[in-house]
Order: sequence, then C-alpha cells, then structure tokens
Amino acid sequence: MAELLEISHVEQVFRSGFWMARTQVLHDVSLSVPERSIFGFLGANGAGKTSLIHLIVGIRRPTAGTIKLRGEETWRLEQKARIGYLPERPYFHEHLTGESLLRFFGALSGMSRLQIAARIPVVLSAVGMTAARKIELRKYSKGMLQRIGIAQAILHDPEFLVLDEPMSGLDPLGRKEMRELILSLASEGRTIFFSSHVIPDVEAICDRVALIQKGRLVGCGSIGSFLAQGPRQTEIAFSGLDVATAEASGRFTSVRSIPDGVRATVSSQEAVTLALSDLLSRGAQVLWVSPIRPSLESFFEEPAK
Repeated sequence: MAELLEISHVEQVFRSGFWMARTQVLHDVSLSVPERSIFGFLGANGAGKTSLIHLIVGIRRPTAGTIKLRGEETWRLEQKARIGYLPERPYFHEHLTGESLLRFFGALSGMSRLQIAARIPVVLSAVGMTAARKIELRKYSKGMLQRIGIAQAILHDPEFLVLDEPMSGLDPLGRKEMRELILSLASEGRTIFFSSHVIPDVEAICDRVALIQKGRLVGCGSIGSFLAQGPRQTEIAFSGLDVATAEASGRFTSVRSIPDGVRATVSSQEAVTLALSDLLSRGAQVLWVSPIRPSLESFFEEPAK
C-alpha cells in the first residue's frame, strides 16, 4: 500500500516569555500514513498531538524535519487544498445556519458558487445533517456541531482528512455515531488521520496507530502488532474453593471473590494448564476460562524512554 503522508524526523520548538525560553514539544517524530487507511494518533492530553497536527495541516512549519503529502510539503498552498481539517475546538459563528456556514467555508477555500451549491447537499447527507441545514448553530448539540464540522472539512472533497479529537465531549451514543461516520467516510476512499486520548475509540476503527508521550513517538504500526506485544493473561472462574485457599496455592497472579465463587488470573498458557489441573484435583468446579484481551493502555503504563 502506498504511503500518502510521510513525517520524517520532525521537531518543534516554541519560545516564550521575556527571555524567550526554549521549549521543545516534539522530538524526532517519524511516521508514515498509508493511503486509504484510518490512522489513529493516540496520546494523553498535552502529549503533543495537536502540535503535530498543526504541522500536518500546514498551520505551522516544523523547526526541523519534513512533513510531505504525496511527496510535497504540506505547508504549500496546493497541498493544503488536498487536506480537510476539523480542529479539536472549532469556532463557528453561532448566528449562521449549517448551510450558510458551509457556504462561508466553501468561499474561503476558493470554491466557486456553483461548486459550493453542488457539494452542500452531498456533504450534509454524508454527515446526516440534511434536516438541520436551516437551523442556527446556536441550537446545535455538541454532536451536531461535530458533524457540521466534518461537513466543512470534506466540502472541497479532500483525499486526506485530519480530525483532532473528533469524539471529545460526546456521550457514548455520540461517540458511536461518530465512529460510524468516520468508517463511512473511509469507505469512500479517503485517508483519515484522527487523534484521540480515548483508547477504545482508536482500537475500534483504526487500521494503524501511532502512540506519543511527552512529544516522543512510543511506537507506530498496526493495531494487531501492538496488541500482540501486550501482556497475555487468562481469567479462570471457579467454585468449591475459597479465596484464601486459591491464594495459598500460588498458581494465580490475582484472586478475588465473585458471587458465584472466585475469579483468578494466570500469566501464561502453561500456567493455565497447571492451574486447571490443580483446581480439578482439589474438587473445584470450573465456571469459565477466558483469555484477557490486551489493550493499547498497557503501552502507557511506563514512561517513554
């Protein structure tokens, strides 16, 4: 699969205060985004996600390194036209309707009136906002504002869509609808890069993911490759033995009581076999044996090196 975006050895330094103190927010970041993929950019608040996104969409230029979209640096005007962008905290004039907002942003992007008129019904339908096109933005919910924000990002039909925390502030239903919208946009052939600090949202829809901590890239690759590296544990539930006896056996890494008996974990396949054999020999009844799916969260438990 061809690479659409290539970020190479990017560093970003800001200077602030009377003495213009130097603060480095990105340290030698390199990653690539394949075309027609959903790429998740994961990190805690303050990790450097938005700083890198500002460089990707050409709002700033990096202190060092390059960011190229199809071989050309993204700060160039012609490259910006290929990118759709939804900031984490977009500001929209509340007196505008959804339709007039799109006309405004279409004009800003250099589209003709005919192009804007033709695209507005298409993008409103794509984000499920056709019925709200004449409603003022002050009456929109948080989820509706996110949807109209994506509508303006895709109005000029970009091939690369950058979404900064698109699920921030949404309730569980709103996050589900946003995930479905992102999947729908990807199915049209777009490449989508979105940042988040909510791990399940990234795990649910992304093909690939990059993890950042304190401005440094922790890792980058497919979701499967990350989860394959995670801790592998198995949960065993049983009855007929109490917690104290289970703990005294030394077979389990953790043990706790549940209404039906005891729930315990073991850390390897070999330990599963030994634990089950021991439980059956003691007359316990096994209720279930379930592998514990690893999570990307495990990669944030240790500080970046």
